[in-house]
Amino acid sequence: MEDNGMTTRNTIPLLILFALLTALAGCGSVTASNQDGAIPTAISAADTETDVKTVSAEVPAQDGMITVADTLGRTVTVPKRPDRVAAIFAPANHIICMLGDSEKVVAFSEGNLRDALFVELYPSLLNARTPHSSRGLNIEELFVDPVPQVIFCNSGVVMDDRVLEMLERFGVPIVALEFDSTESLKYAVALIGEIMGREAEARIYNDYLDWAYGFVKERTAGIPEDGKKVVYHAINELLRTEIVNTLPGEWIPELGIVQPGVVELEGANDRKHYLTLEELFVYDPEYIIINGEDVYEYIQISERLHSLSAFKNDKIFLLPVGITRFTHPYSIETPIAMLWLGKTIYPDLFEDIDMHEEVRAFYQEVFRADLSDATIEAVLSGRGLRNTAHAGRAD
Repeated sequence: MEDNGMTTRNTIPLLILFALLTALAGCGSVTASNQDGAIPTAISAADTETDVKTVSAEVPAQDGMITVADTLGRTVTVPKRPDRVAAIFAPANHIICMLGDSEKVVAFSEGNLRDALFVELYPSLLNARTPHSSRGLNIEELFVDPVPQVIFCNSGVVMDDRVLEMLERFGVPIVALEFDSTESLKYAVALIGEIMGREAEARIYNDYLDWAYGFVKERTAGIPEDGKKVVYHAINELLRTEIVNTLPGEWIPELGIVQPGVVELEGANDRKHYLTLEELFVYDPEYIIINGEDVYEYIQISERLHSLSAFKNDKIFLLPVGITRFTHPYSIETPIAMLWLGKTIYPDLFEDIDMHEEVRAFYQEVFRADLSDATIEAVLSGRGLRNTAHAGRAD
């Protein structure tokens, strides 16, 4: 891309469950670092007083073991470069595979099978088991041979004392992951990178994220308050929208975008936030961006929604889908989502950006994957890469 007097990316070298658990298992001997006994929802690198590129805790390690601070600030001793891992939190599996260790995943969340491009890029996952699903966690399946040496999960697993007690019976260390900002996402990537011995690959991703975030903020920094576009984000359902304390809730406003109906939900168990249809009509956003083909099609055929300004002005956009859905609260495709949203809402400020080529470069540099032109078009269209089931799964 051309400079045009503004910051552009230097070429990066090509290296590159909420405990859905109803009956649980998995384990780890851990020590909570917070003094009052409460476990926060997410802790950034700054909160844990560790450098984002060096996440080992100051605790002596056994041979072949390292002690790290997970994203909740807990210290956990884990094998360095384990050969077998379980990722029962879908984003953890995304990160592990992105860093180059898909063949070490022996168990993961069934939800990852809906990510068609992800499974295509990492077919070895079809030989792993899926003990975690919307039905809960199958304890026996998680711990059959080959038994994982470390388990990556979300914060809900360790925040439930009953669940944690069951997990600890198996003696396998468990690493909790949460991120609700770019900094805590970088910390999670660096953490997994250190455990897996993939520090260089983790730095490539984190550098790309830093570049993308800085680039889009610089491009949109001069937009006056009265010139900011009003953009409504429909998340899977028409009336479900953003909350403040999430990854997209942090970065989307930094692009000179006003989001109607966004609230902060502190300590809520249910992270979903809904508007009423009347509120949507009152806000009458200039743009609507949508996760989900079905929601997009519903707007096209529902005449009562055709009085919305976004519909009348043809400003309704289906979000791209790659490894997962762009702007998902746990999407590791956040860097490329930033570029897409900037160009979509402010095309004049990003006219030198070719999204087709940016998608190609992102997957080459971060995932070491060469996508075909047809696949890139499918990603940008938001269609065809999100499955409700996977028919070709290996036994």
